[in-house]
Amino acid sequence: MSNVLEIIPLGGIGEFGMNCMAVRYEDEMLILDAGMGFPEESAYGVDVSIPNFEFLEEYRDHITAIILTHGHEDHLGALPYLLKKFNVPVYCSHFTAGLAESKLEEHDLVENTLIHRVEPRDVVDVGVFSIEFIRVSHSLIDCFSLAIKTPVGTIIHTGDYKVDETPVIGEPIDLRSFRRYGQEGVLALLSDSTNATVPGRTPSERAVIPAFEEIFAEAPGRIIVAAFASSIHRLQIVLDTSQQFNRKVCVLGRSMIKNVEIADRLGYLDIPDGLMVSFNQAKQLRDSEIVYLVTGSQGEMRAALSQMATQSYKGMTIEEGDTVVLSARIIPGNERTISRMIGFIYKRGANIIEEKRRLVHVSGHASQEDIRIMTEAVRPKFVVPIHGEYRMLFRHKEFVKNHLGYAEENIILIENGDVLELDGERAAVVNKREIGRTFIDESGFEEIRRDTVRERRQMATDGMITLVITLNAETGELQTPPEIVSRGVQGLDTGNGFSEDAGRIVKAAITGASRDTVKDESLLKEHIRVELKRFIQKRTGGRPVIMPVIVQV
Repeated sequence: MSNVLEIIPLGGIGEFGMNCMAVRYEDEMLILDAGMGFPEESAYGVDVSIPNFEFLEEYRDHITAIILTHGHEDHLGALPYLLKKFNVPVYCSHFTAGLAESKLEEHDLVENTLIHRVEPRDVVDVGVFSIEFIRVSHSLIDCFSLAIKTPVGTIIHTGDYKVDETPVIGEPIDLRSFRRYGQEGVLALLSDSTNATVPGRTPSERAVIPAFEEIFAEAPGRIIVAAFASSIHRLQIVLDTSQQFNRKVCVLGRSMIKNVEIADRLGYLDIPDGLMVSFNQAKQLRDSEIVYLVTGSQGEMRAALSQMATQSYKGMTIEEGDTVVLSARIIPGNERTISRMIGFIYKRGANIIEEKRRLVHVSGHASQEDIRIMTEAVRPKFVVPIHGEYRMLFRHKEFVKNHLGYAEENIILIENGDVLELDGERAAVVNKREIGRTFIDESGFEEIRRDTVRERRQMATDGMITLVITLNAETGELQTPPEIVSRGVQGLDTGNGFSEDAGRIVKAAITGASRDTVKDESLLKEHIRVELKRFIQKRTGGRPVIMPVIVQV
């Protein structure tokens, strides 16, 4: 359909993470962000999930560019997997490019990828689209909102933002540019909903400085600060406070070391000479002279902080007299892991400080009054809440309707896979595409098929049965009784005759199979598996994974 703009979220709507959106006009398509998420299936060898990009195959020749708003994993983490399928130019800020290149190096994609580094207020023309990069405040540095001029009107995609007039690093949010677009006319505002349930304004990044100064003044021994490796504002505050209290800083954890190096190289971190020390140098200092800046604020088992709490990290353990600062929010789903880690830290005699006790963390997302400021600056015709669980999107809608006077029909709630059409006058969801997600294994490189994850979950909950069948290669007849081995299957007691009954079911299945089925090993395996599955379900109610093995003699 001509003269219609399509907006299709591939992830990030109704969930945390996996932020990715396609914007299409006729035969041209932009991809905004390529984020990863953290699935519930992590117990089954799944490290992360990404949008299933198979949906984009039909638009292969239409995709013209990938635009990144900022460098957080939930907006950047799926980039290598997207570029493996569609090698198109990437546009992003200098710091985001540094993080992207580090990630692409791991996948051997740097040489084949064209990354365009852009500055705030740069305007880039990509086909029919004209994109202006507008500086916004966030918990990360070098972040953008996107003002995209299209043939049907201008849309603004906020990315992650808050209205911070006093950031620790860089310039404040560029509200002047948002107001300029508001005066010119904006068709739709696609706006961050993560904190739409939170009243008031989100505090500035500087708000945590007094609490850090108090902690440093009081702490008698070592200070261990765990933060997101990407929270460059927070890292600068730790560096500044360490300098103020005459403590050296040692950085531990792969992602923390990498991000500090990138931020330092690009000039975003101000690191005083002589402040940083190596791990070996840190061990020579008195406890009152050192601060460790570490990964592991979410309780990740392989991160530095968890290892210090449960065993040792390079021979270092948390001890009595240490002060541990968790300077990060709890990502939903991580509560139990973090609580367990905090318990281990207390057992070791350390003092632990998290955001419920002191203001050692502030959010990077817009609260309700920030949403008001953004919406009133842009004055869009349509408001489209994005980024967050459905309750947040809904509360965003309610706030805009009840406090900013928007009519219900001008606030559009969408979900992943929805095709939102805009023609300049109307906005409507006209179709629903099946997007799904792709699971990535713990190495971070291999995709895992959905049915593999399903089987792993099934084995974990219902167990597994291995069935060995020996057949005559000539006649297809059973040579010996079936050998059945069960692992973790509830209700299969050795004394209740299960093996004998199951053996009879298998024998009957083979005897009753057609000649063609017996000749085809894969067909015969599936036939036996289905018959045994029905028997076990009837007998125990369970659904174990059944693995038939056929031996021909």
